[in-house]
Amino acid sequence: MNKMIIGENAGKVWRFLSNNAGHKYEFHEMSQTLGLTVPALAAAIGWLAREDKVEIEFVQKDGTSEIAYIYLTLNVYF
Repeated sequence: MNKMIIGENAGKVWRFLSNNAGHKYEFHEMSQTLGLTVPALAAAIGWLAREDKVEIEFVQKDGTSEIAYIYLTLNVYF
């Protein structure tokens, strides 16, 4: 997978999240909705996280497993 594809996938993820602002999505839910493989989605989210555009929140579900939620970050500069 090259940088161009990762960047295109990052754009898909960002557009999806911006059209559904205020909602947190599970990693696997987003993968299925966008039709991206787990590695492709992980790379795209990494790209957006590096640009400080998304937040990733890990929540303990049943004491043993974690669920990753992804949502947009609102950056306000004064």
